[in-house]
Amino acid sequence: MLKFLCFAVLVAAANAIACTPEFCQMVRCAAVDATSCKGVVKANGGMCGCCDACITELAEGDKCMSILFLGVPQTVQCADGLFCDPKTSTCKSSISKRDLTPCATKLAAVNARLAAQPMLLGLEKPHCEDDGTYKGMQFAGSQAYCVTSNGTMIDGYMVNRWETGDDMNCQCAREQYAYMKTGLIGKMFYCDKNGNYASIGCSGSVCYCQDKMGKQVGTSTVGIWEKDSMNC
Repeated sequence: MLKFLCFAVLVAAANAIACTPEFCQMVRCAAVDATSCKGVVKANGGMCGCCDACITELAEGDKCMSILFLGVPQTVQCADGLFCDPKTSTCKSSISKRDLTPCATKLAAVNARLAAQPMLLGLEKPHCEDDGTYKGMQFAGSQAYCVTSNGTMIDGYMVNRWETGDDMNCQCAREQYAYMKTGLIGKMFYCDKNGNYASIGCSGSVCYCQDKMGKQVGTSTVGIWEKDSMNC
């Protein structure tokens, strides 16, 4: 019951703020004294962008929960070089070796934008590895697709979002892409449409069962001309 009431209050607060074109005509702005403002004076930073506002800057580690509230005019913001981390509700620096990697850099930018515009729809967060590089599978609307570790899209590997399950890793697509970049020829890759290794793989004229990472399963093998008879 308490959770429902809190949710209802948030919804009511968001709906109560109607920033119509005529709204600012009814607002009388008070002057903001830059000398007494313990922060920065933000032009049109008040309710609905009608008036200037004194914005307090938060340091790294400071709580920034209010930034995430829907429909609440902001009187605080994380200082330059920081963003409000929605996981910890604290201002966090994005300047580190990990966070300078492509995926982590984009994720920080998306989080900062969502913190500034919580009701923004359609902005997709990238999926990153622990080291800040891109995971093999990424989303765009209703589609899931494969990318390299630096975020380059790999053509030919895209499926519906609801078809990914929990095992789409794009490992085969990635290794095939990397091999083709070397200019070498001769190695064959057997990938599913989602970029994973197919259940049957071949090396030269010998075929075998394999897992989604391309590792051989069991010891049974057949000639490549018998590949279609395998039950993996």
